[in-house]
Amino acid sequence: MLKRTTIELDEELLARAKQALGQPTTRATVEEALRRATESAQREFDERRERQLRYFETLDEHLDLEVLASDEMWR
Repeated sequence: MLKRTTIELDEELLARAKQALGQPTTRATVEEALRRATESAQREFDERRERQLRYFETLDEHLDLEVLASDEMWR
């Protein structure tokens, strides 16, 4: 799905982005920048999720179930 929109862009920044991303047009540059931003955000989310899962797998090493089950713990 495409959406037509009008935005103001810093021309110098756009020229630098075109060169950095190797894109010939404004549209291609914006689309590539959006694609890279979303892919980067997804990678960061996936990496954070994997770290959390690895941590959860080691929780039994960090917990003392006897302490948690004791009455003293909940006073």
